[in-house]
Formats: sequence, structure tokens, C-alpha cells
Amino acid sequence: MNKYASIVTAILVLGMFTGIEAGNIIPVHAQDAAVQEVSAPAAGTPAAAAQTVNFTKIEISPQYSNFRLQPGESKEITVTVRNKEKKALTVKPNTVILPYGGYTVDTAWITVTPNSAEIPAGGSQKFTVKAEVPKDASIGNSGLQIAFTDEVMPMPYPQPIPNYIHAFQLSVEVWTPPKLQIMTPYLSDQLEAGKEYDYMIKLKNTGNQAISISPKLGSDNMYYGGPYGMTSPALTEDSITITSPNSIPSGATETVKVHVKVPADAKGYYNGYIDLGIDDPSVRDWEGKVQLNFNIWKQPVDAFTKSFNLTEADPITIEVSSSNYYGYPVANGQGTNAKEPSFETSLVGPGGKAALNVTKTVIKGNVNMGGDRPPWEIDSASIYQDMGVQHIVTYRANGSPGEWKLSVLPRNTQGFEYSITIGG
Repeated sequence: MNKYASIVTAILVLGMFTGIEAGNIIPVHAQDAAVQEVSAPAAGTPAAAAQTVNFTKIEISPQYSNFRLQPGESKEITVTVRNKEKKALTVKPNTVILPYGGYTVDTAWITVTPNSAEIPAGGSQKFTVKAEVPKDASIGNSGLQIAFTDEVMPMPYPQPIPNYIHAFQLSVEVWTPPKLQIMTPYLSDQLEAGKEYDYMIKLKNTGNQAISISPKLGSDNMYYGGPYGMTSPALTEDSITITSPNSIPSGATETVKVHVKVPADAKGYYNGYIDLGIDDPSVRDWEGKVQLNFNIWKQPVDAFTKSFNLTEADPITIEVSSSNYYGYPVANGQGTNAKEPSFETSLVGPGGKAALNVTKTVIKGNVNMGGDRPPWEIDSASIYQDMGVQHIVTYRANGSPGEWKLSVLPRNTQGFEYSITIGG
């Protein structure tokens, strides 16, 4: 493009902007009426007002809120609209549903009073936004806007939902208390290859009629992202057997039994879930599932070894402690098949195998007293929740100058710590 063409292009672009300034898009501040009326759009329709650079100065407080209501309940909130302009404004609030699909609040549930108001320059007006949920409403949540003007943010492309500038955002969640309480929300444990384990999922029906259930293993957990990338799960559907009643009577507590048979060659992780198939509309899909988190491992065959040297004759103190962060038993009270950690420890020096004397054994734990327990367990014996047990064994031997080797073969722990103290 030569310089003359560039000049012509610049003139055309300048002319376009000049036409806009003098054309149909007029800032609202340029109107001469003593009272400026700013209408909200009709529900579900795009804003009709021109998109301008200068917007009406209106302040809305609060800007958003959340209502959590049961069917038949109602709630209201006061929203204050302040006029920051130098002339009066007449606003007409309108409820605008956000058409995102799925659950949608009915506009008939929402009322705003007053339905219009003239706000003097520098003045304010309080509006009451009330939501009334019918008794036959289904559970779910949805968002909506109370648009106080029809002014929208200018966008370079069409939008399915106008971005209203002067709008109060409201989220309405309709819920009902679940009648079937899942007293065992997850199963998490260490499983040893070749062993079998049994677990119980307790369900309590607090409703006034029986609730049907149909537990089944989730089938969409083919692969998982572990520390070494995407791998297949360590267990298959054939490894897990579920035994369950067909329904839970009113006021009763029933048990769903889960049996896990770990293949001898299994290793790695299994992260899945049991869909309880609860026939209760108050329980949403993700709430009716019991998460399964299993870590499958094997007992080691060869001992861990650590070599060190002594420059002179000194006593040797060795401390070996099991890892407590894996949880024996695990945090939710399951894993009753777990055994206490132990160690086969030996020490070899220049003169051969040394005599290791156990001078101290410590059993250490962390007990939770209800912070992570469901409300129905707070007053029962299970208020004491053993979060993890650690075994610490201290050995002592007489050392002589030369090379030494410590050997530790751990049992029933996936990790351990050791310390070697020379002298003292």
C-alpha cells in the first residue's frame, strides 16, 4: 500500500467515527429531559438500548446474593440503587433468567418491589427482591439477574446473554434434607496383594417411608493419573463384590457390605466409587456415591541396608519408626484387617553380627475427637477416631572401629524412618 492509499484509508476511518458521534448512538448523559427514564429489558430478550461509551452512573449494593431454599420457603433481600447522576432517573427493574440450560428458576418465583421508581439526582431507592419457591419445586440451582437498566457492555461479537451493567446477581438453590444418610461416605485403605478385605457402608433412613437402593460399582474409572502418568486401575470389577438390601425401612440403619479380593499380582492404585442408586430426589447424583481409594502393595522380600563407618569404639544407637501418614488403621475406621508394623533389624560390624538390644518401644498415635465425624456419631463410642499409629523401636549396640551395615526388613508399613547415633 502506497502513502496515498494510506491517507485515503485514514480519512475513511475518521469519517466512520465522525458519523457515529453525530449519528444514532447518543450517550445517555446528552439527553435533555428533566427526568431521564432508564428501562430494563423485557425478560429473555436482548437489550434494545444503543451501546454507548458513557454509561449511566448507578451504584447497586449489594451486587450479588445467594438464596438456599427448600420447596415452600421464601426469602427476601434489600437492594439499594443509588443515582450518581446530576439529574433524576426513573428505573424499572426486571428479572432476567440466564439461559445456560439445565435447572432454571421460574420468573414467577421472583418479585421486585417497587416495580419502578424515580430516583432524584444523588438520591437512592431501596428495592425488595423476594424469592418464593413452590412446594412442588424440584431441587437444583440456577442464576438470574435483576436488571435495573437496559445498558449492556459493548462487545465486538454477538452474545447469547447481554452483559447488563446495572444488574443485581442472584443465585437460587432449591434443596431438601436427604432422608437417607450415608454414614460411611468413603472407603480408603492400604491393601496387600493376594489378601481379602471386608468393609461396611452404613445407611440410615430418617424419612417416614422405606427408600429403595441399588448399589453398583462405577464403570467409568478405566484409567487414572498417578505419579507416573496415566495407568490402568490396580483392581477390576471382578475384584469387588457388593452385597446389599433392596431398601432401607423408615427409621432403620442398614449395611451395604463390600468385599475386596486383591489379585496376587496387583499393584498400584484404585480410585473409583460405588453408586448407591438411592431412590430419593433429595439426594443428587454426586451425593449418592461412596468413594473408593485403595493403594495396593506387596510386603518387601529383601531388607533395606545402610552402611556407615566408625573411627573409634563407641556405642551405637539405632531408632526405626514406621510411617504414620499412611494410617494404620485409616482415618475412616475401615481397614480392620491391617496388622501392626514391625521390623526385622540386624547390625553387622567388623567382628560379625552385633548384639542388638531393644532399649525402648514407643507406640504413638493421633486421635481425633469428632471434628471429622458425622453428627450421628458424636455421642457414640466412635467419637475417638484413631487417625494413625506409629511404632518406634530403639536399639543399642557396642561399636568398634571399621565398617558397619544396618539391615531393616519392615512389615505392615509402606515406609519407615531410621536414625543412627554414634556415641553418647
